[in-house]
Amino acid sequence: MRSLSRLTIIALSIVTMAACSKKKDAPASGADKPAEGGEAAAAAGPLTMQAPALFDDFNKPGADGMALLDKYRAGVVVTGTVTNTITEMDNSVSVMLDAGGTHKMSVGFTDKGAAASKKGVKAGDSLTATCKVGGSDGNLMMLIDCALK
Repeated sequence: MRSLSRLTIIALSIVTMAACSKKKDAPASGADKPAEGGEAAAAAGPLTMQAPALFDDFNKPGADGMALLDKYRAGVVVTGTVTNTITEMDNSVSVMLDAGGTHKMSVGFTDKGAAASKKGVKAGDSLTATCKVGGSDGNLMMLIDCALK
């Protein structure tokens, strides 16, 4: 339960910081400007990575959280091996990817997993999706607002 709370706090912090960074009406002061390279990274589009490489990069010990927000602001195209699918009570489908070792990556879809269900995604399949990074607790990384490729 403790790691779920940490994951929730991390995810909410990232969402809050991302929402706050979208202020366009306020005059630009040093505090309101994105970190160096943040706009360039967003303009370059999503990064393309394998699930274990993404997990390792995002969970590097001593990583700068603001730099990670800037790096992944435009999202990521992630490819990984499906470990299992989860059908929720509302019939939405999430997919878990192998992120290396004992690490997992949760993939939550904007279409509630309809495309993954239609495609028949199952354990052992390779999956590629474009996502936003929701956060990580060091063992489980959450990808949100994903679209199946």
